[in-house]
Amino acid sequence: MHMIKVFSSIESLCIEAMELFISLAEKNITANGRFTVAFAGGRTPNVLYTMLAKPKNANRVDWKNLFVFWGDERYVDFDNAENNSFQAKQHLLNHVPIPEENMFRIPVNGDYVADALAYQHIIREFFGTAIPSFDLIFLGMGDEAHTASIFPGSSLLLETDSIVKDIYVELKQMQRISFTPPLINAAKEIVFMVTGTEKAPALKEVLEGSYNPELYPAQIVKPVNGNISWLVDESAAGSLHSL
Repeated sequence: MHMIKVFSSIESLCIEAMELFISLAEKNITANGRFTVAFAGGRTPNVLYTMLAKPKNANRVDWKNLFVFWGDERYVDFDNAENNSFQAKQHLLNHVPIPEENMFRIPVNGDYVADALAYQHIIREFFGTAIPSFDLIFLGMGDEAHTASIFPGSSLLLETDSIVKDIYVELKQMQRISFTPPLINAAKEIVFMVTGTEKAPALKEVLEGSYNPELYPAQIVKPVNGNISWLVDESAAGSLHSL
C-alpha cells in the first residue's frame, strides 16, 4: 500500500508519525513479543522524538520489548552532535525506560568497512535471516532526493548482496554507513517524513516523475511485501499535482 498524507505543520505531521509508531509497537509486541524499528536522523525526526519522550506519550509504549536500530549514520563519534544515534538519545532514548541492550547503534570505531560489516552481522544475527524485515523503518529525504545515505549516483543503488554498507558521500565530503535498498525494501512498514519548501522539487520528481533512481534515489524505496507512507507538510507538497 502506498499512501501520501499532507499536514499543515511539522507538529501535526509528527503527531501522525508518533501515533503510527505507538500503534505498530502495540500491535507487533502483542503479536510477536517485540517491535523492531530503524530510526532516521534529521530535523523532523528529532521533533518526533522530543514529542514521543513526553511522559504522556512515552507511557503508552512497552519500551522493554522495543528494539531500536538506525538506517544510516554519519561516520562521526558517538558523542558528536551530528551523530544520528546521539541525537535520538538526546531527544528520546535517554528519557524513556528502554534497556541499553535494546539499542543497536551503528559502530564508529575508526574502520568504517569493518564497522559496516559488523552492523550487518548484528542485524542478521538479531533477526536470524539473510534479509531481515523490520517492523518499521523511518526515512527522511534530502532536497536532492537522497534517503538514508543513498545519494544521487550512489553505488548503493546497485547493491544486491550487502544489507549494510559503508559509503563515501562526495556531495557531503563525508564517510557514512547505510542500510541498502534490499534491507529497506524488506520492511513491513516504511514511513517517509518530508518537510520544507526546499524539498518540494525533489518530492515532485520522486512521486510523480519518471523512474530514475540514479537522479532521485528515494524512488528506489519500493517495499517487497510491506507498506509505504509519505507524511509531508504543505511546503514540501507544494509542487505535487496528484493531491
